[in-house]
Amino acid sequence: MAPTDAIVLRDASPADAAAISALVSALTQRWIAPDCDEDGIASLLALMTPEQVRRRIDEGHRNVVAECDGRIVGVAVLRLPSHLYHLFVADDMQRRGLARALCNAVTAAADPAVPITVNAARHAQETYRRLGFEATGPELHESGLRFVPMQWTRR
Repeated sequence: MAPTDAIVLRDASPADAAAISALVSALTQRWIAPDCDEDGIASLLALMTPEQVRRRIDEGHRNVVAECDGRIVGVAVLRLPSHLYHLFVADDMQRRGLARALCNAVTAAADPAVPITVNAARHAQETYRRLGFEATGPELHESGLRFVPMQWTRR
């Protein structure tokens, strides 16, 4: 287990697209897919290909990765102006404050007057609550995906 200070947060580059895609796709299959319909998970994974990751980086979405010993172990993406699109941390790197650090890094780019929104998968809802997000409605089932809309407002 690497010490927390060996973890570096940095802006993602197009060269990181394959590693980001592999991380988010694997974690999605493990933690999100069991609660979704087959078509929903297929469409979600189609948005996680290296080409789609690279497109979001090129379009200027705020992408921050956590890197440890040359391996990307976490990623957060803020679709500007204020939607948290991804927040993933590798299973072996959880419980170290990485989700909070990544969330803080990407939300720093957001307009402070606009709440940050996220569509939280069932498994991630408690993590988002600990980060200060609050549900804005009941669980939804749209396009084969299950999630709870949440938001965080700076105080």
